[in-house]
Amino acid sequence: MHRAVTACAGWRVESWEQASGNGGSQDAKLVWPDATVGLRVAVVDGVTPSLRCRPVAGVDGAMYAAAVVRLALQRTGGAPDECVLAANRHLHDPALARSRDQTQACVTVADLSPDGHVEVVRAGDCEAWARTEQGWVSFGSGTALTADVEAEWTDWQRRHPGVSRDVRHDAEERFLGRPEAWTSTAVGRFGAPLLQRFSADGVRELVLASDGARLSEPVLDEIPAWLGELRRWEAQCRDLGRAAEKVHDDVTVLRVRPRALEAVAPRPALRRTREDSADMRRAL
Repeated sequence: MHRAVTACAGWRVESWEQASGNGGSQDAKLVWPDATVGLRVAVVDGVTPSLRCRPVAGVDGAMYAAAVVRLALQRTGGAPDECVLAANRHLHDPALARSRDQTQACVTVADLSPDGHVEVVRAGDCEAWARTEQGWVSFGSGTALTADVEAEWTDWQRRHPGVSRDVRHDAEERFLGRPEAWTSTAVGRFGAPLLQRFSADGVRELVLASDGARLSEPVLDEIPAWLGELRRWEAQCRDLGRAAEKVHDDVTVLRVRPRALEAVAPRPALRRTREDSADMRRAL
């Protein structure tokens, strides 16, 4: 797991990144100082392409979509939702009949002001958590599907564990190929995306992650230890028997704290058991 630390606009930003295999990661991150908002941070997760998803200039659809979203978010003075909508207009191809064949990426973006006010926009299943005086608050986490569709889709996968990824994508279109199946949609998937918006004051810490990090509230105080054991935990505790399930996903995590907290001593190492997996969110 690659870790990096930087200071930006009065905040200390830690990042952790790991590709799912030997190839390049389809995730991306953004740490962008903006005079109008303070600090903009984002995690982007390119959606695994179908066979009919077009590459662009030799770049696969997931990496291309992630790059487009990241670039759109760097527009000076652009509100997060405006930037996401601009990326959606660029990526979405109305000539494609299946939403699963679009070049698309999930993103959660946050604008963080020096006084701890945060504005968050979520498109798809990347996630954000904020620590306030009341403790940890979720700004969109877990599945981006509606509860009924999530249950139906999970049941289909369990009943068809041996199918290929192409068959999975065909079924995914039947279950998930309409905006009504979602609470927020990946950028590029539909002509009119569904976005979730959140805001809060008094934010003392902010965590953004792609869904491959498999975060949940119990591990937020122990992120380095949790990520250090993630691959081992996946091998032991991952949800077996789902259709064409990937063993690993790309992982990208950002943790943003005031620079005054840099000297805080590290917490003891996290230890998790198989029973603790009940608290961990299933990967899509």
